[in-house]
Amino acid sequence: MGIDGGRNVTGSIRAEALCAPSHLDSEAAAEARRVVCARFNAWNRGDVGAIRALMHVPHVSMPGPRPIICETESAPMTADPRSVATAGGWHHSRLERLDVRQWSAEKVHCAIAFGKNAAGGRRYADAEAMYVVTHAAGRWGILLNSVTMRPIGVGDGDHAPAETVAVSLFQRWLVARDAGDVAAMRQLVHLPFVELRGTRLVVHKTMTSLRRDAAEAVPDSARPLRMIRRVEVLERSPHKVTLEADVARVGPDGATPATETALVIATRLQGRWAIQVLSAF
Repeated sequence: MGIDGGRNVTGSIRAEALCAPSHLDSEAAAEARRVVCARFNAWNRGDVGAIRALMHVPHVSMPGPRPIICETESAPMTADPRSVATAGGWHHSRLERLDVRQWSAEKVHCAIAFGKNAAGGRRYADAEAMYVVTHAAGRWGILLNSVTMRPIGVGDGDHAPAETVAVSLFQRWLVARDAGDVAAMRQLVHLPFVELRGTRLVVHKTMTSLRRDAAEAVPDSARPLRMIRRVEVLERSPHKVTLEADVARVGPDGATPATETALVIATRLQGRWAIQVLSAF
């Protein structure tokens, strides 16, 4: 299996090329690429210690639609490569794509695609994943990761309705957040609601926390409205959709003096779609 005496089974020259810094990469983008590839290779080696060393704590993991929040260094990992190998017949994963999507000097959003292979080399699942990599406490590490897998041979289905719902949720959230409308905000999110404001992780576990946070952001009627200008779907399943969005502030005269970028993860829990994670710069 991929836990193979320390042997790196990422498996191809292509994967090595994806992990090599691009001449177009900023310093932050190059560091994020390095961290994501190191984490990918550590998983293939079954090196739990190395995986932990590449995480920031608190850390948020989303192997499915529910967030799992690791709040201490000693907390057990949400998934262990050895248990995956035992339970699922996994041998190694093969990196197919690594894109640096959005970044600042201290935070980077990365998207990857990879395949999961059995011992004989048979590929049995495709996967998409998102990583939020940040610089904190003097080092680069992973603050949040989200993964979606699809078994080979199982129909992908029509995710267009879910994607449309996710975009609508985000636009309605922008309106409610700018207005300080706590009641509307509560209807648009799942608790715990996870926000990544720059490099700072904020987890709203209760309605009281969300209400207090909204009260601190006093609505400003003169402030330009925020509207989605571009959206791209990076991760999709029947229960989870991850969006990358450009958001413009639109003034009364129609001018757009500034554009913001955001990563939004919407999930379907107990029959209801709502925003689970929002990462902004």
